[in-house]
Amino acid sequence: MRPKVEYAYSSAYSLLDKCGIIKPPIDVENIARQIGAVIARHHFDGSESGFALRDDRQTIIGVNTRTSRKRQRFTIAHEIGHLILHDGKPLIVDHNMRIDMRDDVSSIGTDDQEIEANAFGAALLMPNYMVIDRIKILTSRPMKVMSRDELISQLAKEFDVSGEAMGFRLINLGILAA
Repeated sequence: MRPKVEYAYSSAYSLLDKCGIIKPPIDVENIARQIGAVIARHHFDGSESGFALRDDRQTIIGVNTRTSRKRQRFTIAHEIGHLILHDGKPLIVDHNMRIDMRDDVSSIGTDDQEIEANAFGAALLMPNYMVIDRIKILTSRPMKVMSRDELISQLAKEFDVSGEAMGFRLINLGILAA
C-alpha cells in the first residue's frame, strides 16, 4: 500500500478549519483536546518521542519530556495524525487499543503509517497556505532581501517549529531546492 500523503495533508487542513485556526503558531495541544485526547508528558529512558493510545474509554498522547519543546509539538501533531488517519487495532486481548510509538525508526519514514503521520504533522504545524502567505508578506517588503537561512529562521520562529523542520517543509513544498 502506498502512503496516502495527500490525504494526510487534506485531513490536517480540514482539522485546522474545523478548529477555526487561521494563523500560526498552531496551538497543537488545544487541537489534541478538541479531538478528545489527553496529553501525558513523561520522561522516557528510550529513544521514543511519544505514543498514541486509544481504547473504549480514553485517548492519550504520550510525549517524552527528554525531547525539546518544539520536538514535543511535532510529536503531538504526529500522534494526532495517527489518531485521525489510522483506525485502531486490538493490541492486547483484554482491551481494544492501539499504541503508536514515535522513535528513531519512525523518523526515517519507511513505514507507510509513519510517512502519513509525519506528513500530517508537518501540514498541521506548517500548513502550505499559511507558509506561502507568510512568505509573500516577508518578501514583499520594500528593499528587503532575505537569504535562505533568514527565511527559514523567520518562518520557523513564526510557526514555532525548528529550523530543520521548516527547511524540510519548504523543500517538500517546492519553495526551496534541496
